[in-house]
Amino acid sequence: MMKRITRPVSRWCLPLLQVLSVLCCVGCVTPSSSAPSQKPGGNISWPGRKDISEVSNLGAMDGGAALAASVVIREVVQSLGPQSELFARCPSPAEALDVRVTRWRGLYYVYVDERFDRCGGTRNRIPGWFESYAVSPAGVVLARRGNGL
Repeated sequence: MMKRITRPVSRWCLPLLQVLSVLCCVGCVTPSSSAPSQKPGGNISWPGRKDISEVSNLGAMDGGAALAASVVIREVVQSLGPQSELFARCPSPAEALDVRVTRWRGLYYVYVDERFDRCGGTRNRIPGWFESYAVSPAGVVLARRGNGL
């Protein structure tokens, strides 16, 4: 029987191992961008090591913030009408919107801005338009403020 030797891990060893595992493993379990997914119905390409320069990091946010942003985007698109002429040249209505999420006193505050320039044409198509929403951590819209349509 082998005797297991345990030593205390130094302060820098664990963070170094985490960084190395990320650096050495980028793309190691994902197929290259040219290989389709193996899941049924999925012909999705995933970025691999060679694609790293093209990947846009949109930053991290907690799950509650992501949920709040998603709920608000759906609310705004619904209020403007998903089939609206505003979105006619957009691949999806959400593509025409930017959101900023803040958290204060247990609620998420989501601020929505127009980005119609992503769909061709001018950035703002509704003069003076703005929307902001207060959203619970469970994803329930509690209040809306703005002068949207």
